[in-house]
Amino acid sequence: MSEYATQLAIVLVNEIYGDLPSQVFGALAFHGRLAFPGLLHHTRCSSTEIRHSLVVLTQQHLVLWSDTDDSGQAIFEADLTNAYALARSGNYVRLTKKQRGDFAGDIISKINILGHVRVADLIKTKSGRPDEPPAFEEFLGHDSYLQANEDFTNMSNGSISRDHSDTEFRTTIGELLSGRLLCRLHDSYVRPAADNLIEAERVVPRDTSFQHKKQEQAVWELAVVKKLEDWKYGSKGELKALSACAKGTKRTFEEADGPSNTKKRKLIDSPLDVLAVTSGSAHSAVGAWSNDDIVLRINHEQFAIIMRNQQLVQLAEESIGPATSHVYAELLQVAEPQLRKCKDEFNTVYEDDEVDIKDMPQVSTEELISFSQTNPNLSDSLGHADLRKIKLDFLDHPKKVKRRRQSEDSDSNEAQVEGAASPDEDEGASDDTSSDMEAIDHDSDSIKANAEYSPHTSKHKTPDTTPDSTPNTINSKSPDNILRQHLLLLAEHPNRFLIPVPRASSPVEKWAIPYHSLSKVLLHNALVSITTSRFGPLAGRLIRILSTHASTDSDINPKLDEKMLVILSLIPQKQMRTLLHSMHRAGHIELQEIPKDGNQRRPGTTMFFWFFDAERARRRMLEECYRSMTRLVQRARVEREGVKGVVEKSERTDVVGREEEFLAEEELEALREWREKEERIWGEVGRLDGLVAVLRDF
Repeated sequence: MSEYATQLAIVLVNEIYGDLPSQVFGALAFHGRLAFPGLLHHTRCSSTEIRHSLVVLTQQHLVLWSDTDDSGQAIFEADLTNAYALARSGNYVRLTKKQRGDFAGDIISKINILGHVRVADLIKTKSGRPDEPPAFEEFLGHDSYLQANEDFTNMSNGSISRDHSDTEFRTTIGELLSGRLLCRLHDSYVRPAADNLIEAERVVPRDTSFQHKKQEQAVWELAVVKKLEDWKYGSKGELKALSACAKGTKRTFEEADGPSNTKKRKLIDSPLDVLAVTSGSAHSAVGAWSNDDIVLRINHEQFAIIMRNQQLVQLAEESIGPATSHVYAELLQVAEPQLRKCKDEFNTVYEDDEVDIKDMPQVSTEELISFSQTNPNLSDSLGHADLRKIKLDFLDHPKKVKRRRQSEDSDSNEAQVEGAASPDEDEGASDDTSSDMEAIDHDSDSIKANAEYSPHTSKHKTPDTTPDSTPNTINSKSPDNILRQHLLLLAEHPNRFLIPVPRASSPVEKWAIPYHSLSKVLLHNALVSITTSRFGPLAGRLIRILSTHASTDSDINPKLDEKMLVILSLIPQKQMRTLLHSMHRAGHIELQEIPKDGNQRRPGTTMFFWFFDAERARRRMLEECYRSMTRLVQRARVEREGVKGVVEKSERTDVVGREEEFLAEEELEALREWREKEERIWGEVGRLDGLVAVLRDF
């Protein structure tokens, strides 16, 4: 992590947990792995204070620890990623309430406060304990502090509302686990990454059946990586059990893995004992969690997936329209169980002629039919198109498309060799050929061929093309046709929100989601937006020109000189030089100097080439986001000190909700101004966090 990311993590820890834990966390962040004597030396605190701080930090997963050192002492290490997640805790609660309801959001907020908790201990929080800290981090997002304070009146003492029964508790926990918003706490989550790698290498056996050592080493390294992913995201048996819980079937962990469950549980190290699920009646729970000894934590990866889906839906709404974006949102939600982490592992750039979609999440049209039936307004956003003007050739297999293009090129070459008519002949024959072309266009066989074309003709019928019907329009009354039209809009868009799965790869109609290319689109839009906001629309035009040449040229970062940029951007040369200099100083574009006469770098004989490095610009803007967030959090602390007495008085349990009774008019005005200012500050932190998600997590 960078310097600004470290400073932001320390400021967030200080804002929520106080000066003493932030001092211990800062020592670990700046000095790396330290044992207890090292913490005593660098913090100048007593051993009791350090122990208390380590208890808080390890409970919140802000400090990782391991006892595998040769000296027998525990080694501690700061986790800056989990520390940054403190800024998203309010956003987590908001997303959970939107998807799962208010009670599920209350559970997520409680686990955010506790770090990790057993199911039995979480259920006991209904009784309420006054010695627990208040629900503070709800406003660390886009929501205002006033709304958060109103929503969490019942949780001001760290307890969840008592209006919910134990069955409802377990049912909601089962839903959160099946939706992967919660996951179990594995031992590897509290250990540093280096120690996890050592432990995985010790546990995974080597397969000595290979003849070549390199092949044996490669297979063993893949097995080690798989073991680390199973520890972090859950094994196949655990995911099957959670899927059974979501579907409402009564299955146990042993049933999900088969008869040889005891040995397999030991191998995969996944103690997910029992999922007790009730089914059979309309009022039964979807899935109730029965094992009270499982320790739960927040699944940050799943929330990152949800945040990325929101960004993609917003992009689809801006590019196509709200109705199609609703269809896309439903499709992304259906595809969520197929993802374990937000960042893709695809390293292939998908081109039109070479499409590899076997590793992409895929969703069939049948899974979305129920959504189209419950949303009749989808047809209102679509017009009526001539069926003969709709080309669905891109749904064919890529090899078939390539052969078609080659045949078309050969036909055109043959026509040119045979000889074309002169301009005079074309002009004289225009009237005769127009009538012939009209007859060809209305040929019944061609209309039938176009009408019967479908990615899967066996399942989806085309509209009737008899003279009494309307052969030139698609039947918009059919829900599956309406849904398919929206999906085709997403697939035909230049951003390629979807990729149709070739018929040779799947017997049913499916659509793949290219998260890798879509993440690049989000990143490019974010970089252009930041540049435009700082330097104006002309700077955004330059970024688009340079990035366009980067995507089409054989070079990774092609360089353009000033004359070429003036020609392409249509910007005056004097204004261009000022703009390029400002963008270069800010790190948005790069400059390369190439002397014409060897090593003599004279300005008159030196060529200056400008280029746009997206990765370098991304890192630079990410650092600026970290620095801005740090200053905003510090500004909130300074502003709070000015009205500290009024704020502390308003947060008393006997004053909450009755401020007008106990506070004077001047105090009410000062409190109102402070809360408005705090709302603006933390709202800006939330917007910067959205940029960080695009620049770092997607």
